[in-house]
Amino acid sequence: MTKRKKRREPREFLALLESARRDEVGGSAPRKHHLVPASYLRRWAEDGKIRVTHVDKGKSHFSPPEKAARETDYYRLESPEIDTDAVPPLLFEKMLGKIEEFSAGIVEVLTKQGPDALSPPQRAQFSFFLALQITRGHSFRVANRLMVRDYFQLKYEGVTPDGVRQMLMEAGMPSTAENVRTAYAQIQEIVTGDVFFEPQDPSIVAQSGSVAAEMGGHIFARNWYTFRTKPILVTCDEPVIMIGGPPNSRRERAGVATAGVIIFPLGPSALLAMFLPHARPRGPLELDGIETAEINREIVTSSSRWAFERPSRKVTQNMPVPPPVPPFMREGPYPVQGDENRLVFRTFHPTRWANTVPPPWPVKRWWG
Repeated sequence: MTKRKKRREPREFLALLESARRDEVGGSAPRKHHLVPASYLRRWAEDGKIRVTHVDKGKSHFSPPEKAARETDYYRLESPEIDTDAVPPLLFEKMLGKIEEFSAGIVEVLTKQGPDALSPPQRAQFSFFLALQITRGHSFRVANRLMVRDYFQLKYEGVTPDGVRQMLMEAGMPSTAENVRTAYAQIQEIVTGDVFFEPQDPSIVAQSGSVAAEMGGHIFARNWYTFRTKPILVTCDEPVIMIGGPPNSRRERAGVATAGVIIFPLGPSALLAMFLPHARPRGPLELDGIETAEINREIVTSSSRWAFERPSRKVTQNMPVPPPVPPFMREGPYPVQGDENRLVFRTFHPTRWANTVPPPWPVKRWWG
């Protein structure tokens, strides 16, 4: 009989665990968590401040990067179902800090030297960092809640009292008339949205890490280029932006595996653009004023709430954007050809252009 070896956790992970436990017990746990790394936002700072614009209110203020885009206990892993000794509440926040610390240097290399200067391990690490920027923010979290709510509404839509009786019997519960009436009434509250199921925040936080690990592989495989821009480039609280490109719909957000280009602002004068593996950009690796303005529009309209720029600029404050839309929508049902008893639904992530006339895709030469 072969004896299975006990799994050994990497030394770096054990150090993060210990640090998270120590801060929690010692009462020094940080309560304010950054939705966007402060080290990243510093790239837009002048005299220690950046301009923070609430996109849908059109109002802006100046803030130190360290105090911008923060929420209390946003990444805290705390739930009655979680053993706080095995999984300290601060573990994810500690992990993000470690990844951000490493990635700050990569951003500098990409800005000054371009992607070819990265080693494969650096590129892999930064791909994971970029994927985490997609899954750590508000859009991912709200979409997950809506998807779970929608699943249960769809599951119970059209259920009859006889169907409720059958469900009770299958669950081994008494199917008395009173139980059927009570259960049916509860199901109707779910269908109407008066009562809903949604995952706890710690569950979504944990899922964001596992989803990012899968996304990172798609990002790694793309063709990376650093574009120089006019010194007016902005960023936002969802800084990794998928641009579908033709023939995709302007009204729907493309996926990491399908977007024609994925962009990430590196600073006020540099943009990382990642093309599909078979695609190459036309023209110089430099965006003119019009192209930079088009990219700024994509960035601001991709924000959940906040956009950021140099204090001396007012691009984010003056740019009109369509109103926000739910980050998850469902269409249908549609009949299945050849099977009259089956129906299918289509789900997608809309963009702010969903209910208005969208502009052309940015940087026309990218889509030749």
